[in-house]
Amino acid sequence: MLALAIGAFGLGTTETIVMGLLPQLSGGLHVSIAQAGLLVSGYAIGVTIASPVVAILTNSLSRRDTLLLTMGIFIAGNACSALAPGYWSLMLARVLTSFSHGTFYGAASIMACQIVPPQRRAEALSLVYIGLTLAMILGVPMGTVVAQLTSWRMAFWLICAVGVVAWSAMWFCIPRDRAGGSTIPLAAQFRAMLHPLVVTMMLVSMCTSASMFTLFTYISPFLQVRTGLGTHVIDAVLLMIGGGLCLGNLLGGRLADWKMLPSCAGLMAAVAVVQLLLVPGSLMSWSCLALLFLWGVFIYAPMAPLQTYVVACAGSAPNIAAAMNQSSFNFGNAIGAWAGSHMVVTRWSYAGLPVLSASFALVGLGLVGLAIHFQHRNAPKPLPAGVVTHPASARS
Repeated sequence: MLALAIGAFGLGTTETIVMGLLPQLSGGLHVSIAQAGLLVSGYAIGVTIASPVVAILTNSLSRRDTLLLTMGIFIAGNACSALAPGYWSLMLARVLTSFSHGTFYGAASIMACQIVPPQRRAEALSLVYIGLTLAMILGVPMGTVVAQLTSWRMAFWLICAVGVVAWSAMWFCIPRDRAGGSTIPLAAQFRAMLHPLVVTMMLVSMCTSASMFTLFTYISPFLQVRTGLGTHVIDAVLLMIGGGLCLGNLLGGRLADWKMLPSCAGLMAAVAVVQLLLVPGSLMSWSCLALLFLWGVFIYAPMAPLQTYVVACAGSAPNIAAAMNQSSFNFGNAIGAWAGSHMVVTRWSYAGLPVLSASFALVGLGLVGLAIHFQHRNAPKPLPAGVVTHPASARS
């Protein structure tokens, strides 16, 4: 679990580090802030497109070998980023790094579920996702400080070092398993991916991520404009939100091991309520801080369970399902950030961000209701013998 969490920490840090390096990248590469920001989009689009392709190409490998291979790609990509002589070479290095993202999380999701008792699978996956959560609250700030004291290249070298530690830990700690390639033809696996329940849950993943990043991408100016907080106070608020994300990560795993879809529905409803309350609540610091902490708890709680559940629902295509759900999450990231950028230039300005975020959460809530309908009407066939499933796939 620790080895997988270290890998998740590295991937989460490299995914979001550019947000903290924009001034250094802009100055060092002689591009505008907006152009430097596209390095985030390049990574997200790379994950969205490449994840299913890499999952298919690694379908015949064992999950341990898949994890080692993707972490090797991660190390190489960050080394290329640190050595990139210009903007476009850095963009290509970021895209190369993104090839590791979805397949790593997919293989890590299944591996985490294999090494614990059935009743603790969602909780186990939430422990792996703590690495991603810590990347948001520790990895990016640390990388930003390093870049300010040295250069942006050193930040990428440090991420590369995290990858080396993760690769070594996985080599020594993760047990060898049999080849992950299924005897089921790829065409049959893609048909399994088209099951209405699978498609619906991937859309829920997309809406959850969009709801989060609509607000989170612009959280600093939101707090400055709406609440009047200064820069140093905002840093502390971000740490507080990060604590909520960690708590939500653990809470979501336990709730999903109890009842997956009802828990997900309740969390999506709670997210929508908290975000709507932020519209008036963000005008006062005490209410804004309390609501943002609750928002952090509720918004992140469904993330890991959704990954587990999509893999279970896909039946004969767990590897492809895990990677494609990561594509759904990243596509939601892009949608949320894009939608938020258009909201802040309207008459609503930053006051409209929580409303827009709540709208995505409510769409997700409706999709969960549809998933419950599909589950009761025609549940997908159970997984073949020897393939991990989640207990929630057999009940609502």
